[in-house]
Amino acid sequence: MRITFQRGETPSVFVTDPELSALAGERPLPHVYHDPLRLCLTLPGTREWTGTMRIDQTFVPWATTWLYYFEDWLISDDWKGGGKHPDPTDNERYGRRVRRATRQPRI
Repeated sequence: MRITFQRGETPSVFVTDPELSALAGERPLPHVYHDPLRLCLTLPGTREWTGTMRIDQTFVPWATTWLYYFEDWLISDDWKGGGKHPDPTDNERYGRRVRRATRQPRI
């Protein structure tokens, strides 16, 4: 797994090995963003994660939980991890646009 982060952005989590698409076969991967392929761990605009939070206490356990549900999905073909599935065409630019459009004013 690889986690990337730039100040002011949400971290991105990539599974480097094994290749998730290969494990899924012909099925579309659940709960991922595309271009590049990365895990969907937060819902943009909800402030589930802010830049003041520690990545090791948020994204690392969230990614581990995602992998648990992914392995279950491989067997059951039913995503039990909850959350809202991103549109398969969503990309980083879309995520930024949604975050900006839904950003709550600071009080």
